[in-house]
Amino acid sequence: MSGLFFASFFMDAKGVLMYAAAAVLVILYGRRRKFPLHDYAIIGGAFALAVTVSLVYTAAVYRPATEYSGRTDSFTGTVEDRIAYDGDRVSYTLYGRMGSGRLTRVSFFSDDIGADLGDEITLGECTFARPKSDYLFDAETVYKSRHIALNATKVKDVTVHHRDGFVLRRALRDYRESSVAEFRTKMGNDCGGFLAGMVFGEKRYLDGNTRLALYRTGIGHVLAVSGLHVSIIAGLIMLLLSKLRVNRFAAFAAVNVLIIALIALANYPISALRAAIMLDIMYSARLFRRQSDPLNSLAVAVLILSIPDPYCVYNAGFMLSIAGTAGIAVFAPYMTKEMERETVPQRLKIALVTSICTTLPVFPLCMHYFDETSLVSSFANILLLPMCTAAMVLGLLHLLSFGLLPVLPTAAGIIKIIFIISDGIASVPIFHISDDSGLLGGLLIISAALVIGVHIFRRDRRTLALMTAGAMLLFTVTSAAAGTVRRRAFRAAVLGSGSNAAVVVTHGGHADIVDLSGHYRSAEYVRRYMTVNGIAAADTVLLTKNVQSGYSAYEKELGLFPAYRSIVTGDTKVYCGDAQTAGDSMTVTSGGCELTYADGELTVTYNGREISFVPTSGEGGVTVYRGKRAGTVPERGIFTDDTDDELLSGNDFEIAFSRGGEYRIRRL
Repeated sequence: MSGLFFASFFMDAKGVLMYAAAAVLVILYGRRRKFPLHDYAIIGGAFALAVTVSLVYTAAVYRPATEYSGRTDSFTGTVEDRIAYDGDRVSYTLYGRMGSGRLTRVSFFSDDIGADLGDEITLGECTFARPKSDYLFDAETVYKSRHIALNATKVKDVTVHHRDGFVLRRALRDYRESSVAEFRTKMGNDCGGFLAGMVFGEKRYLDGNTRLALYRTGIGHVLAVSGLHVSIIAGLIMLLLSKLRVNRFAAFAAVNVLIIALIALANYPISALRAAIMLDIMYSARLFRRQSDPLNSLAVAVLILSIPDPYCVYNAGFMLSIAGTAGIAVFAPYMTKEMERETVPQRLKIALVTSICTTLPVFPLCMHYFDETSLVSSFANILLLPMCTAAMVLGLLHLLSFGLLPVLPTAAGIIKIIFIISDGIASVPIFHISDDSGLLGGLLIISAALVIGVHIFRRDRRTLALMTAGAMLLFTVTSAAAGTVRRRAFRAAVLGSGSNAAVVVTHGGHADIVDLSGHYRSAEYVRRYMTVNGIAAADTVLLTKNVQSGYSAYEKELGLFPAYRSIVTGDTKVYCGDAQTAGDSMTVTSGGCELTYADGELTVTYNGREISFVPTSGEGGVTVYRGKRAGTVPERGIFTDDTDDELLSGNDFEIAFSRGGEYRIRRL
């Protein structure tokens, strides 16, 4: 894994230095533990093998395909995956050949054309483009994890050739979708979507605010089919078969059949494959009267999965699964080995330490993947994980009984309690932290290196615990201080895609939102910006166009970020909402900041400093141009949607003023 990380993310000067320092630590640790030479050979050989496999795959498979970006060609491929969205829109993953003969995998998003898994689609003429990440979605990394090199765009002619392939996958997909529909019908959209996430890993049906609340609480990991799901099923089946006195070899085979069925129903998530391999190693050791080791089992599982798939390091579920397993199966047993466990308080102490040890390895990954991380996840998991497990078991019983057991109402009741508790925890700002500056990520790396370095020489559990607690305290205090400084500074973030734009202005601990384009998706960009910057609420939401749909979008997306007032242009009130009307122009004061909007132009003034989202001749301000270029950009102008502009192109950037009046521009 270290070699794959190096080849994928750290092949620059800083990365080489970081890995050189890590190599020194390994050598020092090996000398202290008296490693023989063949141990160093295994470590170095595994690292070199991983780097070689990753670089060869990139050079021979991925990069030649991405070089077709911008070219026009035809393409014929088999449908490997099909994801349906609202409005009869479908995303197809196709594996096949371009007209020039290049074999690759592409993504094709279109109206529903009636193609299913195993069917063949021919794109007569299309333009290929590399997946491009934006502020809302890291498309490049996600598509890399799925080995998709290109998107097919500007498609002119589409032909579908129906085939009778992937029969089993179609049947499993249909059963999964019918089960999800039954969950949502009988339990309600929210509860049914949550159960679908726990049983199948389907997160599409969860409301964005609900998902955010779960991650803030620290139980978002239950939405990925991984070790928790596999171990629960295996444990229940083994318990039942042992009561029935079934031969251990037959029991082992039965468990594998059910685990494979679960993984297939969840569409083969790599995190579940990792858990299944580890489970097989553990149970096969029992079959042959051998002793299994969690760290060795984890290493074997990772090796089996990563050699044929060097891009597994881009898969968030896989990385979180490895980190969580290392915490609960390796780190926790080491830290609790010498603890007394005779009384109930002693066992509760061990449970808490185990939960903390499980949380710590996934802490930085949650910050990276989900924009923020929970400070109370260790305690929340002790309280909520048994409830999540109970609801998931009921969902699995519903599946195994083909809906004959009436367990869904009970599962819905449990999930509603989980929602109440998670919403309460998520609404407390001090229970979660976020960072968009990169400061905390660097601090985490340095702290982890120091803790590991000290542990190599001390090998003492108490010292390790104190060092880890000190590092977490430093991290929390630094996060709180950095967040406070950021929220008190005068900043304006321009968010959105294409010509759409919403502006979030922060000043003196206040925040105001001005939507300049009226596109419903702008609210999603605003929600993410508020999440990563730790903004708990907005003073004002100002809507200037398409105010009815805009009001609904912001009401939905900002459920966890309450706005104290909403103002819309025009004289017509919004339906089912409490928003002030302000005519065609307005001036709003918020915490000493003045926002003036008239004739499509917005000017923000704070402490004598000004940002104008219009052409302006002011000497002390910054002008931000939106849309298509119309003439020459002045010296202090910023054009937000033109790839030819040398200063800045595209939305999703932030302007920050210093006390002296200078401004700095940062790409988000």
